[in-house]
Amino acid sequence: MAQTKVASDVARRLMREASERGLQPGDHLGAEGWLLERYGVARGSLREALRLLEAHGAVEMRRGAGGGAIIARPQPAQLAGFLAMILQNGHGDMRTILEARSAIEPTTAAFAAERRTPEQLQALKECTENLMNSRHDTAAFHRHNRQFHDLLGEASHNLVLGTILPALSWMSEAMGWELDQRVRKRIASEKQMIYEAVELCDSWLASQRMSRMIMGYEEIERSNPSKLNAPIVWADVDELLEKYLARTEDDA
Repeated sequence: MAQTKVASDVARRLMREASERGLQPGDHLGAEGWLLERYGVARGSLREALRLLEAHGAVEMRRGAGGGAIIARPQPAQLAGFLAMILQNGHGDMRTILEARSAIEPTTAAFAAERRTPEQLQALKECTENLMNSRHDTAAFHRHNRQFHDLLGEASHNLVLGTILPALSWMSEAMGWELDQRVRKRIASEKQMIYEAVELCDSWLASQRMSRMIMGYEEIERSNPSKLNAPIVWADVDELLEKYLARTEDDA
């Protein structure tokens, strides 16, 4: 217990000083020997502190030349796992997720319309085109559908919204719901209209169109009401995220 407390204290000091030093993702925290001397702790406590930060996604441990403790950028996928645990223990269900999305996604779309860059607009355009072209392929459609929400979150230039929105999308996907081709075509068309509102820099229109699209998920309640009441299971979300992160590492 004493070593764990020491490790927690060191982890907080590491992140405070990283902020003071202006370290960015990809920067080294420092060599192990230097860190041991600076913090005056045992090697075991330092390594436990780094493992704690790694578990939070704040640090990446790399091996080999140029390796060591590297500042990382926590990913929405990690937040999805944490939220899924909260929902499982609190008996949350799919309806809980959709209600949260209906509350925040229209605002996210409005911010994106006001703040998006030309590069982000182009990425959204390509995503909507891919979404329409993949409506006959369930796996590809879900991938592009999730990407659209990720891109919209980034374009909002609000770190909280840009992190929570993809996390909610991940949990939705972990529920394993299927959309028939008719619904997929409607969603692709509505996302095209959201993109057009963002292109016009019309925040009100982007918000309204996003609200209408989210409300369209009410079809699930009519066609498969048990799906909305299905409980969130952390293991299902974590398994999906593990596969995604493994693919991401392979692509890198």
